[in-house]
Amino acid sequence: MTAKTQPTDEQREIAALWLAKRTGGVLSVDEELEFETWLNAHRLNRLAWDEMRVLWAHLEQPATHVAQFSPPRSGLARHVFSLRGGYALSGSLIAASLAVLVINPYFLENLQADIVSGAQIITSVTLPDGSHVQMAANSALALQFDEHQRHVRLLRGEAFFNVTPGSKPDFSIDINGDTVRVIGTRFNVDNIADKTTIVVEEGIVSVQGAQDGATEHLSHGEQIIVSGGKSGEITPVEPELALAWLSGRLVVDQAPVADVVATLTRHSREKFYVRGALRGKRISGTFSLQDIEGSIETIAAAVDAKALRQIPFVTIIY
Repeated sequence: MTAKTQPTDEQREIAALWLAKRTGGVLSVDEELEFETWLNAHRLNRLAWDEMRVLWAHLEQPATHVAQFSPPRSGLARHVFSLRGGYALSGSLIAASLAVLVINPYFLENLQADIVSGAQIITSVTLPDGSHVQMAANSALALQFDEHQRHVRLLRGEAFFNVTPGSKPDFSIDINGDTVRVIGTRFNVDNIADKTTIVVEEGIVSVQGAQDGATEHLSHGEQIIVSGGKSGEITPVEPELALAWLSGRLVVDQAPVADVVATLTRHSREKFYVRGALRGKRISGTFSLQDIEGSIETIAAAVDAKALRQIPFVTIIY
């Protein structure tokens, strides 16, 4: 049997968390012993630790700058600042926290989720009411099911729902305050780049953005995009193309490069970022969800760009 040569995601996440603690200087004697025990328990633990130290070195300077000139906005940032109360030390803590978030930028979202899909193209789940969901890679759902509600929050990603018909109460999905309601139908919800696309394969779906005064109703072969809490126009769509991801393909027609790359990033441990005006360039084509690096190279070539891996796990398209 061939020995593993790379740390697992779990080992990297644990290493990043230890880095955050040690950088902030908040380890007790017992925690220091626990860290040393973990570090020496497996050679790949030490390799994961070394990777995090390299990553921290890249992040330390810009993170310190953020700590000095930007007030903390998130609950995590406020917690980091409250640990020691000093801006100079907080810069290092933020750098270490960024190391955690680069390896798993969805760490906090996952804490809220009931279901989180892995790297596989499809994760099939049966909900408490018997409805079925096929989740795309790196997607997260929070569930609230009882006699009074069948409610799903799409925290991240994409999912195809096959809702059990004739069941009460009505089935609803919340995406950042935007609401999708159904009784029994088959439809897809994709949240990416601060917008949500709903495609109906069968039945009728009602959609209301957080800022909408009225509800839009979609039926077979129709889609709508909700952005900034506002619903756009209902447009015709070919469901078999929109749902091609269920067969391992991403099919796009004049889609922004940034959106396409963001979708592909779901399916990879690597993180891909698009710089500058390239983000808004539009491309069409079919891209494999099983060969992400090949798809990224194809996109870069199509828009006359380059793909550069600057630090571990991060590729910049420019």
